Amino acid sequence: MLFSILESLGGVFREPVLSVPVLIIESDDWGPGPACHAETLDRLRRVLERHRDTAGRSAVMTLGVVLSVPEKGNADTAERGAWPRRWLSDHEFRKIRDIMLLGRHDGVFDVHLHGMEHCWLPAVFKAAETDEHIRRWVQGDDFPLWETLPPALQSRWVDGSLLPSRPLGETEIRTAVAEETEAFQRIFGFRAQVAVPPTFIWNDVVERAWAEAGIKVIVTPGRRHEMRDARGHPAGPEKVILNGQKSPFGPIYMVRDLYFEPARGHSWTFVFEALKTRLNLGRPALVETHRFNFIQGEATAEKAIQELEHLLDAAQKAFPELRFLSTQELAFRIRSKHDDLVERNLGRKLSVILRRIWHDRRLRALACLTGLVVPGYLLYAALEALRFIKKNRGGPRPRKRAQGENPCRL
Repeated sequence: MLFSILESLGGVFREPVLSVPVLIIESDDWGPGPACHAETLDRLRRVLERHRDTAGRSAVMTLGVVLSVPEKGNADTAERGAWPRRWLSDHEFRKIRDIMLLGRHDGVFDVHLHGMEHCWLPAVFKAAETDEHIRRWVQGDDFPLWETLPPALQSRWVDGSLLPSRPLGETEIRTAVAEETEAFQRIFGFRAQVAVPPTFIWNDVVERAWAEAGIKVIVTPGRRHEMRDARGHPAGPEKVILNGQKSPFGPIYMVRDLYFEPARGHSWTFVFEALKTRLNLGRPALVETHRFNFIQGEATAEKAIQELEHLLDAAQKAFPELRFLSTQELAFRIRSKHDDLVERNLGRKLSVILRRIWHDRRLRALACLTGLVVPGYLLYAALEALRFIKKNRGGPRPRKRAQGENPCRL
C-alpha cells in the first residue's frame, strides 16, 4: 500500500505539466461498413473544420481503425488462420477509406492502428461452435459490428473464447502484428505510428512486436491489464501508465481517460467537468468516443454530433488558449526537452503539481495525516498570489527618456 502511494507521488512529479490546455477527440472502431459510414465521417470532418484554436488549427479526431472483416460463413468452412478477409481498401469500402485520408490531409483526422480485426478471430470461431449468438454474428451480417460481440471476444490480444481468458503464443502475436502493420501501410500508403489496443488488454510481447514494426505511440487508459477474468472483466497484473512515459521497448505512452458516449446518455456537460479537471492539472484531455455513437440511426447520430459541437464550443470558451493537436504530435512534443508546450517555469509547474497531489485521494489523505497539508497549502497560496500579481500587473513602466530626446516624438 505504501509503495503504491509513493509510486503515485513519484508519478505526479514525473508526468509532464503542459503550459497550455490541449484537447483531442479519439474515436475507435471505424473500418469496413456500409456507405453511410463514409457520409458520417464526412459530416464529422466538416464539424471539426469549423472549430479552430488560437493557432488556427482545426479540432482533431483520431480514428482507431479496424482494417478488415471476415467473409461470411467462415465459422464452418475456414481453416483456422486462413480465412478470407474483406479489406477497408476493397471497392465496396473505399469511400470510407478515402474520407479518412481526406480528413487526414485537412488536418482534422489522424489514423491509428486498432487492429486487423477488433477481436482474435480464432477465438470467435471457436466460440461460434457452441454459442448461437456468435454463430449468427459470423454467418449473418454483411457488415458485422464488433460492438455487438461479448466484451471478452472484442479483446484482440487474448483468447476470450473461454473465461478466464488464455494468453496467445508469442509466435501468434508477432505474426499478427506483422500482418496488420503491413496491411495498414498497404491500405493507407503510410506506416502506422500509433496503436490503440482493442479493449486495452495487451502485454509486453505485443508492445515489443509493435515497436519492431515501427509503432511510436501507444494509447492507454492509464493502466494495462493482460487478461480477462472469469466474469470477463479486465484483470491480471496492473501496470500504471503516465502521459509521456516510455515503454521499455521504445514507444511513448499516452493516457486517454475521459469517456464521451452520447448514445449511452453522456451529455457534453458530463464530459466538460472532467475535462476542466484534466486541463487544470496540466494534463491533456484525450476524450474517448466510439463509432457506435454515430451509426445507430439518424436521430442518435445527430444527437452525438450536436453534443460534440457543444463540447468543443464550451472548451474553447472556457480555455481561450486551448490547442488542438494529434496524439502523435502531442506525444513527440512532450518528450522534447525544449518544446514550449511543456511548462518550464518552476513556480507555475510546482503550483500544478500541488494541485495534482490534492486531487489524488490517497496523496491528499497522506498530506492530511502527516500535517504536510498546512505548508503545502501556504506554498500553493503564495505561488497563486504571485501568479495573480504578475498576470494583473499594470502596463510596462514608462521608458526613461534619453538626454536630449524630443518628448513629443512618436
